[in-house]
Amino acid sequence: MARFTFPRQSNNDRLCLADYFVDRHSGKMDLVAFQVVTVGNEATQYIDRLQAGGDYSKAYFAHGLAVQMAEATADYLHQHIRRELNLEAGQGKRYSWGYPAIPELMDHQKVFDLLPAEEQLGMKLTDAYQLIPEQSTAAIIIHHPGAKYFNIGTTRLDQLIGA
Repeated sequence: MARFTFPRQSNNDRLCLADYFVDRHSGKMDLVAFQVVTVGNEATQYIDRLQAGGDYSKAYFAHGLAVQMAEATADYLHQHIRRELNLEAGQGKRYSWGYPAIPELMDHQKVFDLLPAEEQLGMKLTDAYQLIPEQSTAAIIIHHPGAKYFNIGTTRLDQLIGA
């Protein structure tokens, strides 16, 4: 369906998200969950109207609320996935593209190919693979008990080239 390539740390523990899945040659099946969430275009339109009317403070706070609502929704869905998989409360992690463990935003297109983000949620991608509406998030949920957050590089350039 889709193939994702995850970068590996060049130092420290040499971590890579692929390490949290069974080897494809093991004869075992593994699973992965993906999620996309958005507060919708209405939030962006509301914020734009506030800014156009010069109400910058209210627009700033509305934007912050919308971003936090998207994050809270993503967290809620992550908790739901944990319950569905019968996992311990803190087991597994949610990783989003553009952050230190998986910096490649182009993979958002693969997520959009797998999930009905455009058809059902009205989401789009920019030419640079940023999510629209801005108050949205996409993630891969890794259920491995040893999953942890990590950086693949110390600078943004290091993260993108895997140095």
